[in-house]
Amino acid sequence: MREYVFVDSNVFIQLLYEGARASEAEELLDKYPLLVTSIGVVDEVLHFIIRREAVNKYGIKRAYDLRRLIRSKGISFAKGSLDKFTSLLGELYVRVVGDEAEPKQIINTMDDYRLAPRDAIIALTCKHYGISTILTFDEDFKRIPWLKVVP
Repeated sequence: MREYVFVDSNVFIQLLYEGARASEAEELLDKYPLLVTSIGVVDEVLHFIIRREAVNKYGIKRAYDLRRLIRSKGISFAKGSLDKFTSLLGELYVRVVGDEAEPKQIINTMDDYRLAPRDAIIALTCKHYGISTILTFDEDFKRIPWLKVVP
């Protein structure tokens, strides 16, 4: 029986924006048929898309200005890219799970493995669901003993 492989936000972002590692991201996603990500990763990608589109279309870089733009115009300026991401999740049959971590666990994991909060939550979510492989271009996950980092 094959197990699920977790997909980090940077893999999706490389693919969506044809970054320097886009072809590598595509190969990875094709290689592993059982993909899972978390709602936190979805949040990261959605936020990245909105920020990038706001910079490209309006030159907006500050968080306050981005909130003001969304309040006045909604998200129509980024809708195409947002839809592209949700379509990608569907095409790849990516299962989206909830984040599974308690505040104290997050802090301990951040401290023990020198991680940012979101990365600690991802590591703990993988542990909770018994996921041992993560597709990511983030070297920090190599410090997590229960995760095999690909590539």
